[in-house]
Amino acid sequence: MADVTQSHDVAIVTSSVEACPSVLEDDFGILGQASVVFQTTMIATGLQCKSQLKTTSGKAAKQQTIEIAFKDVIGCHCLKGTKEDDEYAYFCVYSYPSLKKTFSKKTSRKRRDYTFVVKKFPTHEENKAVADKWQREIARCLKVKDDDIRNEVSGGDVVDTAVPPEKRLLILINPFSGPGKALQIYQKHVVPILAETDLQFSMVVTEHAGHAKEIAQKLDLSNWYGIVSVSGDGLTYEVLNGLMSRPDWDKAIQTPLGVIPGGSGNAMCCSVNYASGEPVMENLLLHSMFVLAKHKCRPMDICAVDTVAGRVYSCLSISWGIISDIDLESERFRRIGNARFTLGAAVRIAGLRTYRGRVSFLPVGPYHPPAQRSQSATGVTDGEVYGTYRVITTQPTSFQESQSLPEGLSSAVPAEKILVNGESSTELCEDHVDESFPVDRHEDGDHVDSTFPVVRQDSDHVDSTFPVVQQEDDNHVDSTFHVVKQDGDHVDSTFPVVRQEDQDNVPGNNSEAESKGIETPLLAPLTDPVPDDWYTLEDNFVTICAVYQTHLGPDVFMAPDASFNDAIIHLFLVRAGISRLDLLGLLSSMENGSHRESPWVEEIKVKAFRIEPLTFPGTLMVDGEHVEYGAVQAQILPSLAQVMSK
Repeated sequence: MADVTQSHDVAIVTSSVEACPSVLEDDFGILGQASVVFQTTMIATGLQCKSQLKTTSGKAAKQQTIEIAFKDVIGCHCLKGTKEDDEYAYFCVYSYPSLKKTFSKKTSRKRRDYTFVVKKFPTHEENKAVADKWQREIARCLKVKDDDIRNEVSGGDVVDTAVPPEKRLLILINPFSGPGKALQIYQKHVVPILAETDLQFSMVVTEHAGHAKEIAQKLDLSNWYGIVSVSGDGLTYEVLNGLMSRPDWDKAIQTPLGVIPGGSGNAMCCSVNYASGEPVMENLLLHSMFVLAKHKCRPMDICAVDTVAGRVYSCLSISWGIISDIDLESERFRRIGNARFTLGAAVRIAGLRTYRGRVSFLPVGPYHPPAQRSQSATGVTDGEVYGTYRVITTQPTSFQESQSLPEGLSSAVPAEKILVNGESSTELCEDHVDESFPVDRHEDGDHVDSTFPVVRQDSDHVDSTFPVVQQEDDNHVDSTFHVVKQDGDHVDSTFPVVRQEDQDNVPGNNSEAESKGIETPLLAPLTDPVPDDWYTLEDNFVTICAVYQTHLGPDVFMAPDASFNDAIIHLFLVRAGISRLDLLGLLSSMENGSHRESPWVEEIKVKAFRIEPLTFPGTLMVDGEHVEYGAVQAQILPSLAQVMSK
């Protein structure tokens, strides 16, 4: 039986909800204060408990007040005493109020459980009837739509979703994600909190790269309310692409996706917490579990991404340059968690690379280059030069002939078609690198810092242009799903994820039933020029990063203006010429979002974009996952998916 800790820091929200039950009142004890009787009142938004001025023994007592807001409550269960002849009944309310930290203005949620003792009647059955009634009404209040509370945080985007009793959550765990503690996190933190809710769930441990995608492709979704990943962002990426590769993708993608931090970056988890009004830097795991336990969801934009290897779908970001270099090359340090990115950034700044490339985009509104950003600016004239780059509103005439996939992308567009400061340039693939720092170069002029080996997760394909350290695959590939069904103390290892009798008709098992995917009218084929209404910039870049969520990690507040369903890609450009010291300051300022004020950063809000690297080799990352290097383009797909977020 849990002990009770009283809190006076939880304020009741007094908003009226017509659908809530009528007010209930009764006198109960609270476990741990056996001699005190509390007059307990249930209103629309919480419980108010006031102690009587006298104890059960008749002694005078100081009045206590306990307030429990339903917005902080995740569940309520009836309990039974440990003694067989115990005539009392009990119901426990599990609350996670947001409290101020000592000597700080910051707040963090703390667990508070209140076990009410019902002892009005001489028999256990009569007392249990009272406890059951209060438990039912509290559970009903937790599921009622409270527009005032909902709009206070989200602006009305959140949809309350009562989970059907016959459905459950599927929890996927990558035991090798990040520091390798995902399974431990699940056992010690996820299961105890979910046990306090009414959510039913089953667990699958993934066994190899791509396993989560296979599960999402083959899953009989009629049995499941949502899919939750206990991992980094890679598992969510796999699930998303598994759902979008099904013939019934349009229905499958409506399956709510949840995230629990178990990896290194946890960007999606940070974005969910931020959108839900929960802390990002304070106890990310606890606050993520609280968001999940409230079982609400909201629409989420995703992107259709065309790469030289084919189409994938993304829910976080696409990066090229130093950000993707740090992401990929720091894989060797994944055991140290999020600190791997700090270490990787230090190494990469020391061996700074720049990349020449072309970025094309369709802006959300009128596009004004940095030199033209004023209230009087009306647009851009084709061929105007700003700083070190030239704005091109149409592709060179020889663009299509110069492009072939995938090998042809390594050859540059003819030099006479590209202008830098109004003059022809014939050194299109030459990197602008500070030669004071030793850099290894290939015979073709491209450079790679060989002092920093790259760890590739894809053991089937190795890019020989990078010095590669391959991890030994100690895990055998087993198509059998290891499932643990969580129903109290009962474990059923034979719980079917897919109905075996429907194997031939399950999406993903029939090679002829491949999904055609969603249409992307804003995107031309990757081998064709971009549409005429797009803008194109060519320059030497330190990085280009496209994001559609607020965070790329706990300390990377990349796009403060982003929201889950704003139908916007936030395109960030950082050009060559920035010093190492300024770059270090720029990366540090991403913690609070002030990097957008840097003169080296240009943020463009777009609907679609294309990146064409003109420097080889290099790295491209989609949602933190390495994709084949070459041209890449993406279009936003507004509100297509669903994410668990209060």
